[in-house]
Amino acid sequence: MNPGAVPSPKAAIAEVPVDEYNCPKCGSKLVLRNSSKGQFYGCSSFPKCRHIKPIEVVL
Repeated sequence: MNPGAVPSPKAAIAEVPVDEYNCPKCGSKLVLRNSSKGQFYGCSSFPKCRHIKPIEVVL
């Protein structure tokens, strides 16, 4: 196993702004959800708040 090939969790968390994981409608956390069409971020207060955010693919 190559320890240099996988970033540390702290480094990966530091790259993502904190606001990306908060719902802009109600302020709750966004959580990773699965559907038949793929993964997305959905509000943790579902069904009260139905905000979703697609996962951005960086190539």
